[in-house]
Amino acid sequence: MKRILSALMVMSVFYGFAQNPPAPCGDDYGTSTDEANIVQQMRFGTIQQALDAIAQAKDSKGFSLGCPQVAYNYNTADPTVPVLNDVVAVWQNNIQPQIESFTINCPRIGRYENNAALGAYYARLAGYNTNLTVLGNIADMQEAQQYSASNVMAPLSEHLGVYGYIHVGVLNSCYPGGVVGSSVNQICNNIPAYCVDYDYGLFAGENFLIGDQYEPLDFYDGGMAYDHGWIGAQMIEAAIQQSDSILKSKYKNSAVLAADWALNQKPVKNHNYTSKLSWLLALMYNWTGEEQYKNELNYKLDKNLIPGILMDNNTDGFVDGTNPAIAFSDLNQVAQLPGRFWDGHNSLPWYTAMNSWALTEAYCAFRDRGDTARASEIKPYVIAMLDNLSWEVNNLGLIDDQLGVRDLTYALLIGIWKIAQYENESHPEWESAAWSMWNSTYFDNYSTHSVCVGLYLCVLSNTAYQPPFEREDFNSIEDIEILNTVKVFPNPTQDEINIAFDNFDSSNVTVRVSNALGQIILEEITNEGSLKLDVRSWRKGVYIINLSINNQSDYKVSFEKI
Repeated sequence: MKRILSALMVMSVFYGFAQNPPAPCGDDYGTSTDEANIVQQMRFGTIQQALDAIAQAKDSKGFSLGCPQVAYNYNTADPTVPVLNDVVAVWQNNIQPQIESFTINCPRIGRYENNAALGAYYARLAGYNTNLTVLGNIADMQEAQQYSASNVMAPLSEHLGVYGYIHVGVLNSCYPGGVVGSSVNQICNNIPAYCVDYDYGLFAGENFLIGDQYEPLDFYDGGMAYDHGWIGAQMIEAAIQQSDSILKSKYKNSAVLAADWALNQKPVKNHNYTSKLSWLLALMYNWTGEEQYKNELNYKLDKNLIPGILMDNNTDGFVDGTNPAIAFSDLNQVAQLPGRFWDGHNSLPWYTAMNSWALTEAYCAFRDRGDTARASEIKPYVIAMLDNLSWEVNNLGLIDDQLGVRDLTYALLIGIWKIAQYENESHPEWESAAWSMWNSTYFDNYSTHSVCVGLYLCVLSNTAYQPPFEREDFNSIEDIEILNTVKVFPNPTQDEINIAFDNFDSSNVTVRVSNALGQIILEEITNEGSLKLDVRSWRKGVYIINLSINNQSDYKVSFEKI
């Protein structure tokens, strides 16, 4: 008996934690040496070197594998099946009107209005339509933030396609706030070359952060992928569901540029950043069938996402690949079922959820494109992750409203819609967890969670999932080259504004100017190639100029009256 107790004490000291440690556990990525090694191998190493680095860190963490970096509370869960009409009422009364009241003021990051627009596109699939013009305005706002030739004169290939973050002072009304705002300011101060002025488009003259990995300073953050994935997903739906051929081409090209940026980004230590890139690559591979997306998706999955999942593929009760072997029953309560992420950061439910829906979309892409062997390899990981997340909700309760409710719910609903319903599989634990999330009332009002309400409409109405290439063939969307550039000067202005568009290929261009409330205050048709407006009597603020040819939306640019 003494020998057994001594052995247990040695293991506890070796791992740094006793069995079943409560959160927080600290040492998110193992020792500092482990963490530094993972950073380097993700950036410069082979797949095997990255796997070895993660395996070493797992052994260092021991019993703290899968233990979240912060403690959080639970609320009582109610798994009663939602009534479709109740979800419809929330959508039509509380969310759709908010979306349709959107006007362009500031360059907003992808997790806000962009997410609501994505939810609106899902709702449209279920038969609940939101005004396409407003959804197009949201997509235009995001596209105007993309580092591309549409917005920047001679953009550098290294950053081409990324959706930038506005860089303004903390007192500016367009300051993004939170971690994004402070991170943007810090990077722009340390790496000024990564913050550039845009030359064209809605936000001409504004300064944007366009990069977050910089070898001279050993800076490999990868955080821009977080919003990039959300915007790319919305651009794909916009390209498919919009009816205007010019807009369809514009959003398709934006999605391609976004995916190309994802192709060129190296994996990083934080799995959920790389998973956002994998998500976008999966969606683009599913839509286009192009090998470049498939190959890079496989690379990122094998090097970064799949190795991070705690699995028990041989069903022996021990975490695969640990040395000495670690029993699942010795881990934190949320990690005692396979499918949790290994590190302290990504083991939080909302980050495990982000990683799970990226892998779900990858599985669906391989399945839909007929690669059954690869899909079969991935599916057990997807099932384990969604089972783990569902178990937490069904057995421990609901996380607080501000702690990743959107992400957890999104992962569950994507799994139900694209796997359980599509493949006619029974996963009642996923459904119970998703119903409990709805009954929390977290989704009753417009918020960043609203993207999930569109998915609830699809799931509860039994709207059949269709692969994107069945809804709109990628190559059927005509590539309309928009070479038109608009110059607006002086900007800002007090007295008059000059609008020059002399290279528009049309004799009649409709010019509409709207204020920050979306109210059209001027509309003219001209064939002169330029227009001068007297704005001395106009109120101070930002105005949007929309130029269209043959009643098709073509170009937007803004100016400020001071």
